[in-house]
Amino acid sequence: MSKYIYKLNDYHAIKKAAISIDGITVLSGINGCGKSTLSKWLYYIVNGANEYDRFIYERFVGQILEIFTRLDFARRDIDKDADNSNSQFFKEASSILRGLKSENEHENVEKIQLTADKVIERFCDILHKYLINSPSPTKKERVFVFLGIKSEDDPDKVLNTFKDAELNEIERIKNNYYENKKKRSMDDFFMLARRNFDIDETNPNNINIEEDGVKLFQKGCIGSLYNLTKAIYVDTPMAVSEEGSDDNVFWKDLKTLMLDENKDFTGIDTHKKIARRITQLINGHVDVEKDDFGQKELHFVSEDGLNIKLDKTATGFKSFSYILRLLENGYLNDKTLLLIDEPEAHLHPQWIVEFAHVLVLLNKETGTKIMVASHNPNMVDAINAIARKEKVEDRTHFYLAEESEQRFKYVYKDLGQNIEEIFKSFNMAYHKIEQYGSFDI
Repeated sequence: MSKYIYKLNDYHAIKKAAISIDGITVLSGINGCGKSTLSKWLYYIVNGANEYDRFIYERFVGQILEIFTRLDFARRDIDKDADNSNSQFFKEASSILRGLKSENEHENVEKIQLTADKVIERFCDILHKYLINSPSPTKKERVFVFLGIKSEDDPDKVLNTFKDAELNEIERIKNNYYENKKKRSMDDFFMLARRNFDIDETNPNNINIEEDGVKLFQKGCIGSLYNLTKAIYVDTPMAVSEEGSDDNVFWKDLKTLMLDENKDFTGIDTHKKIARRITQLINGHVDVEKDDFGQKELHFVSEDGLNIKLDKTATGFKSFSYILRLLENGYLNDKTLLLIDEPEAHLHPQWIVEFAHVLVLLNKETGTKIMVASHNPNMVDAINAIARKEKVEDRTHFYLAEESEQRFKYVYKDLGQNIEEIFKSFNMAYHKIEQYGSFDI
């Protein structure tokens, strides 16, 4: 099983963090110390590294589609074809490209270029017919300006120059695609990550993750993660709710994975054992059903037959439900990183212990790597105790965010398996409560 070290320095509230991830990692500290920032950027770089080829492929297809759209827009103004065959041709060409884009087949580049060549050829035929019919100078000039054509009296020269320029542009876009795929530059990676993950904050200058001692970012380029293919980030159990799920990239990703009906994954005994534990705990299971408009939605179905939408259940049910669905769909395995912010939120103390037990079992039985941000003493203590009981304490790590010499800048201290300092920080809060109780109000 691969070991990872995630580093993020001098970014927002984080002064220095070097986090080991090879089992269960617990981050603790006060609000505003950067725990969520660490989780978000780990999600971005793990998924971004694994999706980089897809990102540049989709950008390539999108750039070709922009050319199609521009030519089709001009065509509608100059095309005199009464049978709409040209309109149908452009629709079919765009449909072909959108289909190739959604397939994520990176080897369709030559097919895309061939389709683009046909579109340019067809448009040039339309433009030729337009020019030989002596359009008004004003209208022709307007078309030429839109298409970037220099005014010229000879129609053949206009067409040849325009056609060569368009074909050269397609070739340039294709060559850029191959070059970007080969170079894998960090600048391009962060630009694509910002676009695909809707990142609205500045990029960190000092971020990296090592897989078995090999850095992901080296010499301005991004490498590959061999044994970590997916990061799932749950910043709140409310992520499984309907409202707002399309506006939050983490919620949308989680919802997609939960709604997936991976019928090819039958599960292994370890998955089934943990799933049974959860279904017994919540006294039911989660189904995918369709609403009145045929859209998929998640339902909680209790053992006594109660059937309600999952987002109408108590938050505690939501917490166990997303684990259950991810397990059943095969998304929790030794190549998955599960990131959870404050899993104890809205959980009864007894369920906090149960949730901690499920997390430990997930790591032990499926190999899922887990990073938890928590400032709840019950959750921290439960993970520590259960990890020892299940004999996985050697890959369980605890970190405490301590304020550095700079105010509001935090260093993440590696505590190993010793959680005493975390409890000292909790005791400071209890001491403050006692202080308040000693004052007359």
